[in-house]
Amino acid sequence: MKKAISTSLVAILLATSVPAALAADQESKGNGNGKPEVKAEAKDKSKETSVKESDTDTDDEDSTEASTDTNIKDVKLKKQLIELRQELKHTAEITEDQKAKYEQLVAELEKTTDKQGALDVQLELLQRTYQKGDHTPFKKLGELLENTGWTEVKAFVDGKQVQADVAPYVQGGRALVPVRAISSALKAEVNWKPETRTVEITRGEKSITLYLDKKEATVDGKSISLDTAPVLKNGRVFLPLRFISEQLNAEVKWQEEGKIVIIDDIQASKESDQDTDSSDTSAK
Repeated sequence: MKKAISTSLVAILLATSVPAALAADQESKGNGNGKPEVKAEAKDKSKETSVKESDTDTDDEDSTEASTDTNIKDVKLKKQLIELRQELKHTAEITEDQKAKYEQLVAELEKTTDKQGALDVQLELLQRTYQKGDHTPFKKLGELLENTGWTEVKAFVDGKQVQADVAPYVQGGRALVPVRAISSALKAEVNWKPETRTVEITRGEKSITLYLDKKEATVDGKSISLDTAPVLKNGRVFLPLRFISEQLNAEVKWQEEGKIVIIDDIQASKESDQDTDSSDTSAK
């Protein structure tokens, strides 16, 4: 009886162990779900990584090449500008051809990363070629100023930027500029009297007196109302630019793009014409 039971037990063990062994053997060889597939997948990922690394190398090479090309172009444009400036040293008045070269340089620099360079050349072009009443160059200047992030108000007299240790600013829709900037730009004598808190401006026979924090001025002895009063800010006296300019026989325009005040000094033009006429008469 014990022998029969042992024989049956051996038979059962054999029956269960053989399929398990076969299954293990098939799994080791790979039947679509085993380890070899994992290895194949790992190989595929390795290939994919290799391809990505290759693409990255190619992108780096393209980027380096593009950067090199840009640097070469920047150098060429700067060389052209130097050559143009050398030409102008021997030219009393800029020609149309030279003006066109300036404009081309601005356009080319604007395409590169040297936005500040484009702005500097446009400023140089404006100063050399500006004609009173023709405000077209200021449109391009305004674009470049905004593209380079400038936000301060800038004033120009006859195409030349008004230089000041502090920038003009806008208050109540009116531009205010430092006293000394006006005296320099419009060739006027300006005196600040702290004891009476007044500013006296003279140019030729014209006399103007302004009062700090008062919307009132005296012009050639007559009282005139102001839209904006002179103010004291950061230790500097600021005056309403439009009022002063117009009283000194200058035309004033405001360009929102680039925040530019454009001033054409009509009085200076008249004085220049008178000097020319006087010179022609004496020559005869």
